[in-house]
Amino acid sequence: MAQVQELSTTADADAMLEASRDAPVYLLKHSIACPISARGQMEFVGLEGDSDPPLYAVVVQYARDVSNYLAEQLHVQHETPQAILIKDGEAVDVKNHGSVRLDALRDAAASN
Repeated sequence: MAQVQELSTTADADAMLEASRDAPVYLLKHSIACPISARGQMEFVGLEGDSDPPLYAVVVQYARDVSNYLAEQLHVQHETPQAILIKDGEAVDVKNHGSVRLDALRDAAASN
């Protein structure tokens, strides 16, 4: 299974944004109370190949402040589930709800 680093503070979020300056990273914002979010999370953690970007996640019930902070920093309206490909500190691709699918995530990563 993919190693996903959970973001629990805005300092964690800033470190992820800084890491995206070296190579693209993927962020998943998800809810533990939503079946659609659970399916999106299962698709997201499928990104475990050597060529896939590093993975980060925010569970909105545990870190609402971090979720809001990232929505503001990335200029992306919050939704769950939401997979955001981040490069150079900016959102370069956003998938929401049913569009959080492994093949679509890989395609976006390969083209960015």
